[in-house]
Amino acid sequence: MILSFLILLQGCTLYKSMPVNLDKAFRTKGKVKVVTKSNERLKFKRIDQENGSYYGVKKKKGEIVKISLNKEQIKEVRVKDKTASTILTVIFPIAIIAGGLFIFQDAFKWKSDSLGPIFTY
Repeated sequence: MILSFLILLQGCTLYKSMPVNLDKAFRTKGKVKVVTKSNERLKFKRIDQENGSYYGVKKKKGEIVKISLNKEQIKEVRVKDKTASTILTVIFPIAIIAGGLFIFQDAFKWKSDSLGPIFTY
């Protein structure tokens, strides 16, 4: 169960709470989440700009797909929070494993009755 939880965390991405404009999202060259005015959430690998128009870049079935973004239809744009994502995907699982080993350390020891310890790991 713990292993499944850790694998699940590897796919997590956290986004900054402060929205940015499309130009700033384009300059970050990182993962972006776009929320439309109809509350549709779109996730992109990055935002590209061509001829003054912005495009969200996705990878779909192994191919790069560009989706045109209409500024009037966008409610907010959020960029990936690299620090928080790293903490969630690297440091948090390590802390869980270390805490689990500390809590269950007695489960890894062999004990005998009155003859004294036979094996101690």
